Amino acid sequence: MNYKQIGFKCGIEVHNRLATKHKLFCKCPARFSTQKPYKTIMRKLRPVAGELGEKDIAAIHEFLKNKTYYYQVFKDTTCLIELDEEPPQPLNKEALEIGLQVCKLLKAEIPEEIHVMRKTVIDGSNTTGFQRTALIGTNGILETSLGPVRISNISIEEESAGIVEKKENQTIFRLDRLGIPLIEIGTEPDIQSPEHAKEVAEKLGMIIRSTGKSQRGIGVTRQDVNVSIKGGARVEIKGFQDLDMMPEIIKNEIKRQQELISRGEKPEEQTRVAKPDGTTEYTRPLPGGARMYPETDIPPIIITKQFLSKIKIPETWESKLNKFKKILPGDMAEQIIKSEYLDLFEKFKKIDPVLVANTFTSIIKDLRRKGFNVNNLTEKHFKEIFEQYKKGKIPKSKIPEILETLCRNPNAEIKVEVISDEQLRKIIKDVIKKNPDLVENKKIGALMGDIMKITKGKADGKLAMKILKEFLK
Repeated sequence: MNYKQIGFKCGIEVHNRLATKHKLFCKCPARFSTQKPYKTIMRKLRPVAGELGEKDIAAIHEFLKNKTYYYQVFKDTTCLIELDEEPPQPLNKEALEIGLQVCKLLKAEIPEEIHVMRKTVIDGSNTTGFQRTALIGTNGILETSLGPVRISNISIEEESAGIVEKKENQTIFRLDRLGIPLIEIGTEPDIQSPEHAKEVAEKLGMIIRSTGKSQRGIGVTRQDVNVSIKGGARVEIKGFQDLDMMPEIIKNEIKRQQELISRGEKPEEQTRVAKPDGTTEYTRPLPGGARMYPETDIPPIIITKQFLSKIKIPETWESKLNKFKKILPGDMAEQIIKSEYLDLFEKFKKIDPVLVANTFTSIIKDLRRKGFNVNNLTEKHFKEIFEQYKKGKIPKSKIPEILETLCRNPNAEIKVEVISDEQLRKIIKDVIKKNPDLVENKKIGALMGDIMKITKGKADGKLAMKILKEFLK
């Protein structure tokens, strides 16, 4: 398809949850609670006029649904600020500094004053009826394979409450997620094709992960894609989880608008949500400028040259990729640079770069595909597994099994029965003695097969091979 000919326009907004110590406007920890909620509160939300004196059309649409919202409250991760019973505290400095690192990586212009705004949102995702957001960068540039893509805005904002259950007239949320810092990056409509959109989303995600401050898990990174064609209308598609589906969903939106135009109908500006089958469905009208108004509880933040000079630019993902290619196979280096576990790979790569990278790019992916809750796996788990592997206490073959156990029970003891060096040497001697023909014909693979069959995964294959070769000499 000739996308230029059909007047294809596309821009992306990437939202990424940051791994800070505290939430954006309070001292609650920026993580999900492992406790049960100790109470639930109820709210009804209504639209208010924005800075220009008008009510936003999308907010009115949500209000007319007349829904009731219930919020689960947690003792360890929520306070009166999430309940909208207390004014917000000053903006989290750690989150701001991470955001400014991203601004520098994208060569964006940083304002001398940062103002927190309120963005009307009454779909229940925030108890206040608005989301706090602060513009921290404009006019950046992202280099891509099809040329530069302009970055229109970089913002720091608060994460929404997490949905527990949806019913016809009510929705239940949990408040532990509300207020965790997010970074939002928006592009100009410079994307040239659906495949280019995927590349842009991947590169923006890698830039955020370059800071080492991106959270991990499903839903940590979300993309909204704005699409339009000649004779059509701008449509915002929300809810992308799998980047591999992005090109197909964009193509389906182009097709949807083309079919409407061919029937003499005018596509409408609207917000749609991406579905797992590659299609989209209508959710509400497209929001406008009327939804924004100033946050009067938080004073402007002055950005001095002295403060900016202390913001260090992290190593770029391109530089990291070149380094990784020296210690990893090319494909594996590409996979780990895109992985949500990039920061952990960098911490543990000295132990065994290929093993560590394979754990994060292959084993974890396989566990997730099988339905295991990999979000239960923590840095502490990986540290103990890799250190025990280094000491010879865990064979490589047992790592997937250990991770499966920890996915089921994060508090399980990491313990594996391992054959001692002395026992392993005896087994290898017996295998050599029983297979003179294999020894004479130097069938090392067959000998190793017998050894590993006897040890049943309780021995390190690399060590077994080393001992076998010693004996064969």
